Amino acid sequence: MKVVRLPAALALVLAAGCAGTETKEPETLDDRFTKLEVQVTQKMDKAHAVYTELIEKTLLNDRRVAKLESDLDALRIDLKRLTERMGAMMPTRTGPAPAPAPDSAEVGMKIDQALAKLKTTGNVDEAFRDLLPIARYATPRMAEALKQVGDPNYVASVEKTLAKFPATELKGPMEDAAKDRVRRTSVARVIGSTGDKGLSKILEAYAGDSDPVVQVELGEALLACKNKLGIPPLLSALGASESEIRIRAFLSLKRLNKGETYGYDMNKAADENAAAIRAWHDWWQKDGQKLFE
Repeated sequence: MKVVRLPAALALVLAAGCAGTETKEPETLDDRFTKLEVQVTQKMDKAHAVYTELIEKTLLNDRRVAKLESDLDALRIDLKRLTERMGAMMPTRTGPAPAPAPDSAEVGMKIDQALAKLKTTGNVDEAFRDLLPIARYATPRMAEALKQVGDPNYVASVEKTLAKFPATELKGPMEDAAKDRVRRTSVARVIGSTGDKGLSKILEAYAGDSDPVVQVELGEALLACKNKLGIPPLLSALGASESEIRIRAFLSLKRLNKGETYGYDMNKAADENAAAIRAWHDWWQKDGQKLFE
């Protein structure tokens, strides 16, 4: 067989190529996991960036809406002033002019706007200022808003706003709301904040409520209105299983009775305080009923 000789240059190239060829190792499970971890991290970073951008845009839109609502209110005020000026320039009639009937749609819109603003800002004084001119229509709507127990901050703001209204505007809505056990404690706090003894009579019908939370709220509210019928529910609350309720009831009674405790220990349960609770009931029968006279 004839031997074929390759040129020297070609032989060198082939030798170098064979020497440089390496076998690629297969990818391990750890390598794959690391790559997957990197990919997931990158996607989470992108999602976080998108979420942050959406939050910023939402806050910006909220500020724009609030600014538009404020501008709209200012325009309504300007329009009202202009209308009043035009009315003053018109010839006067003999005898009083009948009061124009309110536009129910416009009144409803004003109430919705005021309550929406109260929910976002918690500005009680501003809400009261906006709603006072339409108190007759606003207070029933606000009494309905007390049902939103899932938003305690908003309910607290509504309670504080209601407490600023005249008693004459609160009587009907509070009477209706007190019938609802969900709103009864809110009604008590509203009435207690007014300190109006006439309004406190609404609560008298519920002084025998079996719920310790209602007992202590009603008791404190009635006493804030100088109504002695707040004492019996507080006496009932002295036997509550919740220490917080017992403490509130005891401290209210103690303040009322010039620091007297009758040996009651607010850190003990009702059975351990049985003698002290009986002493408190005796005090109510003998002296407590003479309070605020």
